[in-house]
Amino acid sequence: MDMPARRPFTLGQFGGVLEVSVTLIFLLIFSSAFFGPLIETSAATTDTSWVRMLYYGVYFFILILVVQHPLITAKGVARSFLLLLPVLLAIASTLWSIEPGFTFRRSIALLMTTAFAIYLASRYDWSDLIELLAATYGMLAVMSLIFVLLVPDKGIMQTTHPGAWAGLWWEKNDLGMNMAKAAHLCLCALIFRPKRAWLWGPLLALSVALILLSTSKTSLLAMILAFAGVGGLYVFRRSPLIGIPLVYFGVIFGVGLALAVEFAPKFMFGLIGKDPTLTGRTDIWEALFSQIKHHPWLGHGYGVFWLDETGPAFWVRQQTEWLVPTAHNGWLETWLSIGLVGVLIFALTYLSALIAALRSVLHDKTAYWALISTLVFLLFSMSESNILQQNNLGWIVFAATAAKLFGAGPAKPDHKADAP
Repeated sequence: MDMPARRPFTLGQFGGVLEVSVTLIFLLIFSSAFFGPLIETSAATTDTSWVRMLYYGVYFFILILVVQHPLITAKGVARSFLLLLPVLLAIASTLWSIEPGFTFRRSIALLMTTAFAIYLASRYDWSDLIELLAATYGMLAVMSLIFVLLVPDKGIMQTTHPGAWAGLWWEKNDLGMNMAKAAHLCLCALIFRPKRAWLWGPLLALSVALILLSTSKTSLLAMILAFAGVGGLYVFRRSPLIGIPLVYFGVIFGVGLALAVEFAPKFMFGLIGKDPTLTGRTDIWEALFSQIKHHPWLGHGYGVFWLDETGPAFWVRQQTEWLVPTAHNGWLETWLSIGLVGVLIFALTYLSALIAALRSVLHDKTAYWALISTLVFLLFSMSESNILQQNNLGWIVFAATAAKLFGAGPAKPDHKADAP
């Protein structure tokens, strides 16, 4: 009697526990949270040899994960071609980059980061993906709290913003931005999996507390907008007759707020403790436009503008009189890297994702996460360089969400949970 052939080992065995554990570890690594206590500045991480070797190992195992599920990942890649277009342009920018070697290495890192995001979108349905991301950010919240309690001299800023919590990151805005996402994800996890309220409720409260302790006003605003958006969507889905006037007044309020910022910037920014230059950001942007005009269409090459102290970044730092590390604006950072062509391609990608998210408002609970997180990503892109970032958890979250909106993942919709 012939013995049955043994099935080959896969990462998906044991109920997927090993695969999920590996995925969680990779997400934590991409958060860069553990590098804060070890490396002086975030700009140094990509140029530290041991960090590069760590990411090379992560890329190798990402390929293994992809190979384990080739068909669904191939489907995800095919559906996400709009997401891959700016990534491919970043790789092509090696041909005209001011530092071709660095551009090639970093653009491949961007490709692997985006491939991991597409894998997540292809492998998990909406509720599982949201819980996986919520678990990641929840762990970061808990570890940040523990780190501050154990090593307050490093977890709490001592010089630039004394007293503000930074947790496991370099700066208070990093903690605030990540905790804003954590709070939104935990709220969405409560909506999709209310039976685990015992877990998501306390993590939600901790995330809100850490935002307040970070003193990051942009992050607090993002959290408030996310919560308000979830509440508004709930009302709209339950009663469109009430929701339509709510949306109308929301648009009126948004337009009025934009006009107030335009014509009375000192008063409006003073309300939230900011100056009209957004803590010097507008000075940076003004200096950057003088460099953008030298390579307006295709940029300087992906990921190299800030690399050389004697390169084009030198003139920006001379004009602003401080060591500017990034553009502090996702769209300008993209323009510097892959030019106006890249900005327009990504704008098309973003608008396509936003339209897909809007379509889900009436018939699918995914709008609680997909629509609101897409809008919050746009908010952060105005003050942070968060677009097309290699080895970056924020980019993975957006790219995975966009890939699912484009059709990656299980074909049947997820209707496991009811809204509260």
